[in-house]
Amino acid sequence: MLLTATTLVVLSAFIGSTAAVANVSKWSTPIHLDPFTTSGGQTGYSVSCPSADFCAVADGYGHVIFRRSGQWSTPQAVAAGGSFDSVSCLSATFCVAMASGEAVTFDGHSWSKKVRAGPDATYKVSCATTKFCVAVGASGLPGKPSTIATFNGHAWSSRQTSPSGAFDDRLMDVSCATSKFCVAVNLDGQILTFNGTRWVPNRRTGPNGLISVSCVTKEFCLAVTDSGHSITYHGPAWSPSATIPGFAKAFAYSVSCASTTKCVTVGLSGRAISWTAGQWSKPVTIFPGGAVAGVMVACSPSNACVAVNDEGHVSSRA
Repeated sequence: MLLTATTLVVLSAFIGSTAAVANVSKWSTPIHLDPFTTSGGQTGYSVSCPSADFCAVADGYGHVIFRRSGQWSTPQAVAAGGSFDSVSCLSATFCVAMASGEAVTFDGHSWSKKVRAGPDATYKVSCATTKFCVAVGASGLPGKPSTIATFNGHAWSSRQTSPSGAFDDRLMDVSCATSKFCVAVNLDGQILTFNGTRWVPNRRTGPNGLISVSCVTKEFCLAVTDSGHSITYHGPAWSPSATIPGFAKAFAYSVSCASTTKCVTVGLSGRAISWTAGQWSKPVTIFPGGAVAGVMVACSPSNACVAVNDEGHVSSRA
């Protein structure tokens, strides 16, 4: 699709604005990143930022937008077989993106042809190395099995979970700190841990509504629920559920940890809150205008973060 002159002006304004806020410590004023999302329209977005200088945003139209050194590219169409569900990047030369069970990889220059990773579902993907990625997929049908798909650097393999039949028995997110440690969370409070050989269910279930998890080492993870609670993993055990202050009605949806002491959570309400060494900050509104269908956040090891919502608005924090 050709970009119009108006679109180019909008993107140029956004690029300039991003550069202007790159050195501030607070969240930037949200900018409409994707010209394919019309005002009031919503589609899925995901984001991955392996460094402060590089991020990738994948949208529900099958496009990817890169941020390099504070400047965003124009949307690039990728033949992935559908709208993107999620993206995971290890560097500016390696990303994996998922679209309804199809996977594509990026080598720094171009995207691969799509390959089938698992059955049709909505997938979240996490890569620990260029030769180890995991994607979990929820079919969206109550009581149906979820999928766990694994990439070994060359090909994908997948397996189905054993569903309980409960409405909330759906894997919603996965995070891999290493090729021998991953955590997947389930809306009904189930936690699965990969130990390098197999997936092991946690003996004690977590709180209901687990929707997002972020692991930075094999000794630390933080997971959040859609009702505004969190649990932390300090190997080998998970903490009791704790309330995220001021987030009861914020509809927590995504969490990303930069380190074992710094994490950020964003909610469907447009609010963001930081976790620092066990203490939560006061929540702030980064996306005014009310609740959306989805919002994602990604923080680099330097604690620079980027959040994007399903209306195509993006905000960053240095």
